[in-house]
Amino acid sequence: MHVNDSKQKAVLYTYDIYPRYKEKLVPIKLQGLDPHKQYEVKEINLMPGKTSGLHSNGQIVSGDYLMKVGIDAFTTNHTYSRIIELTEVN
Repeated sequence: MHVNDSKQKAVLYTYDIYPRYKEKLVPIKLQGLDPHKQYEVKEINLMPGKTSGLHSNGQIVSGDYLMKVGIDAFTTNHTYSRIIELTEVN
């Protein structure tokens, strides 16, 4: 994950290399965000014409929530990746 200095934008990279069968998937608790800011969550590495399967895609959530509760970004798919952009909403 990378957060810019002003904490207005962040990018989260996730990779499901070889998840185990029926493995329990836990949310990713992000770091470095501003707990007082609101962020729009958007999956940005989609193939043309595809829609995101990310539950929180398009939602606006607080930095506090993202750091304490987290985001469900992992899947049970082999060799699956996501790039998730977080943008501050004014």
